[in-house]
Amino acid sequence: MKLPVRVWGMDSAGKLFSIEASTLDITPRGACLEGVTCMLQRGAIIGVECGRSRARFRIAWVGKPGSDRDGQIGVQCVEPGKYIWGVPLPRAMDADDGTARLLQGPLVTQ
Repeated sequence: MKLPVRVWGMDSAGKLFSIEASTLDITPRGACLEGVTCMLQRGAIIGVECGRSRARFRIAWVGKPGSDRDGQIGVQCVEPGKYIWGVPLPRAMDADDGTARLLQGPLVTQ
């Protein structure tokens, strides 16, 4: 399941943008977004809105034009404890003591 999002901020040319995109993976602290058509730079702060929730994110990586990752960006939330995705993440059972914990790796939402 892909989640629709709105992404806004300033592109690498200093122009304001607001676009529709979608999640490819989500984690408790970030996401991979696809459908990002503007030129963005790693390290830039952008806003992401999912449903009625929004937060600020730092761009961790930008897919290289012409590659399989073209139009994708990786983002990390800069607001501690904020979770905007509106869907529960799966939990894995800890083999040592049987307690549940959040999966730390990316979750593909297809």
